[in-house]
Amino acid sequence: MKDIRAGQRIVVIFHFDRIPEFTSEFLVQTPPHHDQAKGVFSICSPHRPNPIGMSVLDVLWIENTVIHVKGMDMLEGTPILDIKPHIEEK
Repeated sequence: MKDIRAGQRIVVIFHFDRIPEFTSEFLVQTPPHHDQAKGVFSICSPHRPNPIGMSVLDVLWIENTVIHVKGMDMLEGTPILDIKPHIEEK
């Protein structure tokens, strides 16, 4: 947790561990916020050939080994694979 600070953004890479195994039926999906089917790589569906997710989160505070964030879109207990700094080009 060294050098992660409140106010910064981080990228969290995680494993979609609770979704069904990917099959060809998931290659085209209709997301809830779209009215037409789209290819899996153009949407944010958890049903993916490689069940890896990524979220950009705002760090609120750090308490021991827990990073408190805003904007989390994963389930409690989701396996975290990596945490990276979010770097914006200027």
